Amino acid sequence: MRAARLAILVFALLATLAASAPARQPAPPAAPSALRSFLLRPDESVTHTFPRTPAFAWNPVRAALCYEFQLATSRTFEESTLIWSNVATGAASGGATQTAKKVGVLAPIRIPAVSLDLTLPWFTGRPYALYAHVRAVTTRGATAWSRSFGFNMHWDQVPIPMAAKPGLVRWTPVEGATGYEVWYPDIRKSFATHTNVADERELYTFHLDDGWWATVRWRVRAVREVLGSIPNGLPAVSYGPWSPKYASTNPAWSAGKLQLKSAVSDVVSSDWGDAAHQLMPALTFTGDVGLDTRNYRLFRVYAFTDSDCVNVVYRGSVVGGPAFAPRESGPLKLPTSDDELDLALSGVLPSAKTETAKTLSAEGMAVNTNENIGTTGGAHVDLPDVDARTTRYFWTVVPVAISVSDSGTFEYDDVETPQDACEAGRVSTFAKLSRPAITASGTPYVSGLTPNGRLLSVAGPRPVVYSTPLVAWRPVIAASAYRVEWSKSKYPWRRAGTLVTRSTSAVLNLRPGNWFYRVRGLNPAQVGTSAMTWSSPVGLTVSRPTFRVSR
Repeated sequence: MRAARLAILVFALLATLAASAPARQPAPPAAPSALRSFLLRPDESVTHTFPRTPAFAWNPVRAALCYEFQLATSRTFEESTLIWSNVATGAASGGATQTAKKVGVLAPIRIPAVSLDLTLPWFTGRPYALYAHVRAVTTRGATAWSRSFGFNMHWDQVPIPMAAKPGLVRWTPVEGATGYEVWYPDIRKSFATHTNVADERELYTFHLDDGWWATVRWRVRAVREVLGSIPNGLPAVSYGPWSPKYASTNPAWSAGKLQLKSAVSDVVSSDWGDAAHQLMPALTFTGDVGLDTRNYRLFRVYAFTDSDCVNVVYRGSVVGGPAFAPRESGPLKLPTSDDELDLALSGVLPSAKTETAKTLSAEGMAVNTNENIGTTGGAHVDLPDVDARTTRYFWTVVPVAISVSDSGTFEYDDVETPQDACEAGRVSTFAKLSRPAITASGTPYVSGLTPNGRLLSVAGPRPVVYSTPLVAWRPVIAASAYRVEWSKSKYPWRRAGTLVTRSTSAVLNLRPGNWFYRVRGLNPAQVGTSAMTWSSPVGLTVSRPTFRVSR
């Protein structure tokens, strides 16, 4: 009897405790695992240093509705350190709520991968300067954050000198660079360019003594400009290290009839059949005698779309050397008085937003060089692509003379019309054709979900993916952004969608079916259009997911 009464009391106590306990919610799944960065394929060997903005992937979480991702400059991921975040659900780990500032908020991430539309600056730390983490959002709340993945942004190499022509310096391009800064330490002058070649105009202009240019010491460093804005105030421009001090040698001044020589950039050309340039090339010439048989020491190059040299598409700035290479930091500030000329004869001309002095064509019309920096943007110092097999740009150089206006200021006048120079035989050609983005190596750089939800590189010439694919490509010289288009047919191409990204990867939100996509770089320094060459279309298939009912 006593045992029965005791059992009843214990049962009543347990029932009371059970009734008073709050209803327990099922816990969210574990945090995502294996977060890593990659450039072309998610199964690359794990590395923690990248020359350009990488994409990110992780193992999927079962029953995840979407993923939230953050990139920051601190392992704490404090709000002030966030660079990119799509935390918008207000759900904290375990289902509790939190207040999160939205930084660069985008649509929810539906697959275990993300491509960021950012140009990350070169940025290094000990051990890392940048940190990423991810969590899944489920019907039971958000999971815990994954372990952070740390990495650095770092250049691959410093520029290495390449063979050049008189009056030029030239170097190897650096992956991830958006431009270069060139420094002539002996004259304490530096300037910016978007190409891999620079002229020595400061050392030649108004200097007749070859001691100025016989040996030119120079250094160069890569520049990575951040395109777009980064909320936490990272610098808009980052720099690679200066190269060692290089030296170029130039021959004595070559007098005689003006003659055109080579076009120089990533390649060297002098004839119709030569290779096309990826960038607006430097243009070289020799001599100093114009059509009037007089000697001159100032020159201006022109480029045209026609062999008659009538339709001008490019106007160089006034230089005193045997070469012209485009610059983004403006032309030389030309002297406008005797006092300024005296300073130029004994020193070095500074750069300016315009040539400052009045510059006129042989017909008396104002000449505005492409190197002029406008009020709304930078200089347009590159040319659009052409079909190198059938089309070329034509170029020439004309002498420039100084005249004195009625007000006593110096003016700079073309001595000849470009048309006359070309008719006299002083004309050459070059082709400008950017390389297409490389979207495959053996198989396309396409990653997608497997049937179990894992993100992997897809083998085969025509990848098949479940749900949204992530595509990648190698960078294009001079491209600061990329346009991706997709179409249901390869030919005729009918654009079904497009996006622009500053990265070299993108997530394509495609419906199930057969698709083709293509990529091209965008170069804002080009005249008229920023569009570069399209890649070859890549075919892929997006399959519908299959479901199995378990009993």
